[in-house]
Amino acid sequence: MLQRFVDDLRQTGLLKNLGAMDAYCWQHGGSITEDRRSYGYIAETENYRFCLRCTPFPGEYQGYLYCYDLCQQEMYRQEHPVVGRVTFASGEQQEFTDSKALLQAIREELPFRSTTGFRFETLTDDPEVKKAVDDILLDFAGEDNSRRTCNYGLTETGKQALRKAADPSIPHTYAWFVMADTNTPQEIIRQDLTLEEAIQIYQDSNTSEKRLGVIKDGIATVDFVHFQSGEQQFFTDHEKLESFRSDLVVAEAMERLYQQLNQPDIGIRMGEM
Repeated sequence: MLQRFVDDLRQTGLLKNLGAMDAYCWQHGGSITEDRRSYGYIAETENYRFCLRCTPFPGEYQGYLYCYDLCQQEMYRQEHPVVGRVTFASGEQQEFTDSKALLQAIREELPFRSTTGFRFETLTDDPEVKKAVDDILLDFAGEDNSRRTCNYGLTETGKQALRKAADPSIPHTYAWFVMADTNTPQEIIRQDLTLEEAIQIYQDSNTSEKRLGVIKDGIATVDFVHFQSGEQQFFTDHEKLESFRSDLVVAEAMERLYQQLNQPDIGIRMGEM
């Protein structure tokens, strides 16, 4: 394939001799250097990409030809997806497959955006990268980012794990938790508990605000009961969320919670968060 491509270029004139190369570059443009001494051209077949660099000046290496396997490139793109892109007013553009390199570029170029025309796009769905970008922007503006990573959505791997959590035909794990004084400096979280431990800790806690819930398969989370300012509320969100609504373990746990925590001296109402 490579030899055939070179033979075709020799026949069409581009690689016939130095004069033919100079004439082709003059007519078609494609300069890739500021001094206009080198030109670049790309051609593709079904399976290959050919990149030709021409320097039609005596005493120079006149041609460099690179051949790339498109199948291999596609495999690499799938294994190393583009996470972001940066551009400048000059037309320069750069794509990143390394999230750390993208974040470093944003951090370094952001202060000069007014003179360079620096712009960026975050192309990944990775919530950690999306949050890190917002952290940089808000820090540059002198602010803190109060949003948690979970507020930025899930990766494709996370979405797949969430779908598995909704499958009643496979075994699942359940890690119960109790939170107290949520979203305050005094916030306390007890995690990786059994249901019995969570109930006992919840009952023994004398804080004015507390909640009890479960994390299923390390990915799906739901609260079941919340106490605040003397009023206790049982939630029914588990009946609507796909990861929980067909789960017999969760249904039995909810019944047990209602029996043990539904004390007559505490005002209780059913509802949603």
